[in-house]
Amino acid sequence: VAHMCPIYAVLAAPLVRPLRIPLVLWFTHWRASDLLKAAERLSTAVTSVDLRSFPLASKKLRAIGHGIDLSEFPCAPPREGEGTRLLALGRYSTAKGLDVTIAAVPLAGDDVELHVHGPALSDDERAHRGELEQVVDELGLAGRVTIGDAVPRAEIPALLSTHDALVNNMRAGAPDKVVYEAAASCLPVLASNPIFDELLAPEQRFTRWDPGSLAERIRALAAMSAAEKATLGWGLRERVAEGHSVQSWARGILEAAGVS
Repeated sequence: VAHMCPIYAVLAAPLVRPLRIPLVLWFTHWRASDLLKAAERLSTAVTSVDLRSFPLASKKLRAIGHGIDLSEFPCAPPREGEGTRLLALGRYSTAKGLDVTIAAVPLAGDDVELHVHGPALSDDERAHRGELEQVVDELGLAGRVTIGDAVPRAEIPALLSTHDALVNNMRAGAPDKVVYEAAASCLPVLASNPIFDELLAPEQRFTRWDPGSLAERIRALAAMSAAEKATLGWGLRERVAEGHSVQSWARGILEAAGVS
C-alpha cells in the first residue's frame, strides 16, 4: 500500500508487479501531478476517501472512506455553558477559507466565539496568519476570535470536547480528516465542502464564500437543545464508524487488492 505518497507506488511497481503482488495507492488531495499520474498507471488499484477526492479520472478508483481510530476520539457530551464556542483546526492556508469563517462570527450573534489553531509552515502561511489577525482587529473581534498556534495531536480530543462545533471551510476536493475526527467525537460539524454530503445533513453545510450562510447555520445550531445536539453527535459518530473507521478502511484496502 502506497499511502499518500505516489513515489512509493512508482518505486515499488518494478519490484511487486512482476510478482503479481497487488499494489494499492491511497491518495486524497485536490492537486494532480505527473508523479501521481505515473503512480495511477503503475498501481493495481487506486483508493481514496470518495470518488471526488482523487484528482484524476481512473477506472481503478475505489472510494473506501477515511481511517479514523474511534478509540482515539471518544464521544463527548455536549458542552455546558453560555454562548457558542466554535473551533477551526488546520494549517493557515488560504485554501481553508478562514477569513470567511471569521467574518461569520459577528453575523451569528454577540455570544459566538471562534478559536483557530494550526501551524504556519511556510512563508505564505505565516503571511496569511498575519492577514487573519488583521481581519480580527478590523472587525473588532479581539476577545471573541483567537488565532492560535498548533495543538499537539494528543490534546485534540480534549479540545474538541470544550467546543460546540467544528467549522471547516476547506476548498472543494479532498476532505479534511479533522472533520471525521470531530464527528467521531460526537461534535457537531459545520462544513462547506460538498464532499461531506453523505456525512453531514444539509443543515450542517453552508456556502463556502458566504459568511451569512455560515452565520445562519451557527444560529440554528445555537438554538438546539443539549439533547438535540447529543442526538446529532451520535449520528455523526455512527456514520464514521460505518464508513470511515480503521476497520472499514482496512476492509476497503483488502477488497481493492483482491484479497478476501
